[in-house]
Amino acid sequence: MKSPIPHKLMESVFDSLGDVVFCIKDRQGRYESVNQALVDRVNAADKSDLIGKTATDIFPESLAKIYSSQDQHVLTHAEPILDQLEQINNIDGNLGWYLASKFPIFDDQYNLIGLVGISQDLHSPSDRDLEMANVKSVVDFIKSNLGTTLRTEPLAEQAGMSCDQLDRRMKRVFRLSTKKFIMKSRLEEATRLLVNSDRSLVEVATDCGFADQSAFTRHFRAAVQVTPAVYRKQNHSG
Repeated sequence: MKSPIPHKLMESVFDSLGDVVFCIKDRQGRYESVNQALVDRVNAADKSDLIGKTATDIFPESLAKIYSSQDQHVLTHAEPILDQLEQINNIDGNLGWYLASKFPIFDDQYNLIGLVGISQDLHSPSDRDLEMANVKSVVDFIKSNLGTTLRTEPLAEQAGMSCDQLDRRMKRVFRLSTKKFIMKSRLEEATRLLVNSDRSLVEVATDCGFADQSAFTRHFRAAVQVTPAVYRKQNHSG
């Protein structure tokens, strides 16, 4: 596949960003280019170990199905997937949150020839980071009021900022817009309740601010790859 994107240059750029995974795939979903962060994430020995393989070859079945479905969507509809929240198990066994995007690649004749995938680790900032960005009060309010309707406009007004100002500061600290941070916070609380409580799925959905159980299941499955019921069965401490 002839690509207008210089793969080695892209690899070099993304190799310098240690917590950002990057890849280029062809029309069949095979890796053509990867950065070191992807090699590390899947515990491979070298980049060459991944070239020519698909997600099915290197990820657990549950994740591979999600990633292959995303690839198929981009390659079939020629449209990107933007800022998809994902929670997966890291190599060390700990849960990690990521923000993933995929973009179609076209040649000079606008033929779809592959895709670019980017996934960013979402680290938890310190209280000092929040205070320096002047968003700690907003974050504390969100986490204390997940069961209520939370919108960017009132939160920004409460913090004495415009919506754009608040979003810029949230992205600087969390790499997430205010809206995405609210969703991530709802999902984190939901995973905690599913594992550590016996509250029904309807009650968990309500406690975490989802409109109903259907909306809860849809958002949860998109981020965690399984339904809330399956997640509870797999992880419930009781």
